[in-house]
Amino acid sequence: MMSREAILDAMLSATAKNENMMWMLAAIRMASRPVQKEQLRDVTNALYKQIHPQAEEMPIRSRHLLDEAAAMLEGAALVHVAEVAKSKRYTLSPLGKELLIYRQQRLQEQNKRKEAGGQ
Repeated sequence: MMSREAILDAMLSATAKNENMMWMLAAIRMASRPVQKEQLRDVTNALYKQIHPQAEEMPIRSRHLLDEAAAMLEGAALVHVAEVAKSKRYTLSPLGKELLIYRQQRLQEQNKRKEAGGQ
């Protein structure tokens, strides 16, 4: 049986292969409201630009990349999708929130190790 950490590590590794997924999760979390699929590209790219102001290329550059990453997030149960009329609205699932928290903890641990090794 896999441990919680092993499961989250595996999911983190899979999402790292498609960085768009992690940016989309973070953007949905930052929006703190359901995000329509049509708006998902804009909020994701806006967050990316806020973090990387000098970037010329955005993570979600096409409808194809948007559809692909959204489908993977949905398939991995990292988001909830509510269909309202012909529009899909995305919110983070508890698993998606857990993965973002776990990722942040891992990054903090890595930074502490770097700081300890650099002294």
